[in-house]
Amino acid sequence: MNRSYPRLRPAALIASIAIVVGACGGGTATTAPTTAPTSAPATATASGEPAPSVAGNACGDAPVTLNVWGGYPELDPVYTKAGAAYKAIHPNVDFVVFSTDLRGFEQKLTTALPSKTAGDVVVRTTNFLARFIDQGLIVPPPDDLKTFVKSGAFVQAVVDDATYKNEVWGVPIFNGGTALYYNTDMLAEAGLSGPPTSMDMIIEYAKKLAKLDASGNVERAGLSLRLSGQGSGVAEKFWILLLQYGKTIVAQGADGKWAADYNGPEGAKLLGMYMDFLKNKVDSPNIDHDAKAFETKAAAMFARESWVVADIATNAPDLVGHYGSVSLPVGDLGGGEYAHVPAASPNQACAWDFIKFLTDQPQQLDLVTTAGWLPARADLDLTEFLKANPGYEGFLKKPAGIKTTLAPPIPEWDEIETKLATHLVDAYADYANIAGNTTKIQSLLDEWAAETNAILKANGH
Repeated sequence: MNRSYPRLRPAALIASIAIVVGACGGGTATTAPTTAPTSAPATATASGEPAPSVAGNACGDAPVTLNVWGGYPELDPVYTKAGAAYKAIHPNVDFVVFSTDLRGFEQKLTTALPSKTAGDVVVRTTNFLARFIDQGLIVPPPDDLKTFVKSGAFVQAVVDDATYKNEVWGVPIFNGGTALYYNTDMLAEAGLSGPPTSMDMIIEYAKKLAKLDASGNVERAGLSLRLSGQGSGVAEKFWILLLQYGKTIVAQGADGKWAADYNGPEGAKLLGMYMDFLKNKVDSPNIDHDAKAFETKAAAMFARESWVVADIATNAPDLVGHYGSVSLPVGDLGGGEYAHVPAASPNQACAWDFIKFLTDQPQQLDLVTTAGWLPARADLDLTEFLKANPGYEGFLKKPAGIKTTLAPPIPEWDEIETKLATHLVDAYADYANIAGNTTKIQSLLDEWAAETNAILKANGH
């Protein structure tokens, strides 16, 4: 599968998202506002603070159809089930759920939002929607829902990721994050005890786990790398491993300006690793990759999000009990997807009320059990869940000091990442001429970084 995933912004490196695990007794969840939110302006109280918005029945009594749009088709059953539960309370409300692959969804939004034909609820990162916010095509949540977002129900990183220009624009729905999946039988066969816990160990394990067929071709990748694909996904996977060396794609300086951060010694070491893995047959462009490779045992390890756990249970049940997941050692791209309401929606108050409903505990837990994504809420106790579902260990147990990086809050970020991905794909295809050539590797990185910096400069960043 070729999916992107939710990301967090690196306005700073921060402690990683942690859902409550091992809490004493049952977890006490923060409750979302019970009064249905409305998009009507709030009136001021005597203290001058905005009063909570109030709507006795946000969806009214006339027939309403809410169109819920997303870029993760595996979430469709979650939204459909939540819609049925919501309709039991509001019989006049029906739902139409639309999802397509993430890149196709982003392309659809670029035409549907300006033409005012998008759904009533749009689930995508606030970072991606920043350009549409600037154009007045997205409305902010009502005040009571903003207050809930900042109430402690979500970790600060998620709140920051839902914020653009000091304003909360989205309501967190689910989180991503990355872990390293490993086949326990293959590790045991190679004489490896326990999962790797450092980048050096990941590289060492990968070399030992790779397997060739009788003709000398790669039959099993030691570590499945993202070598191709549309959009920015290739750069995101490079980024995840770059974080293990303490670097990111673009970093913000003391003056508030951004600059490429991937063309130093750490980036050169990582790009060199990719080339060496391909030349020395630790991985190969000629075999399956990603979840499919892991599920068909064509890869011993790979880094991906939590949805793979549910995917394995469905598509490779014989693998259950024969794999594990472990947190990446130094850094992670976590983050979430956020529900937004287009300014053109004729059902804004009802849409916000349903979005609030999606943050309730039943719907949040259904995200994991149905689709494999992690709840956005940070105040849920998933101790018992983890006992029954050990495949999620790499996502719910993080080493002390791990840092979660947030995608930069700049509209040109997608352009930067997508162009870098294109360059990486071209380089991977030319690995035979690049592997071992440190001068060439550095030259490529400097060339790409110059392009990145030019894009930043053109946008005033």
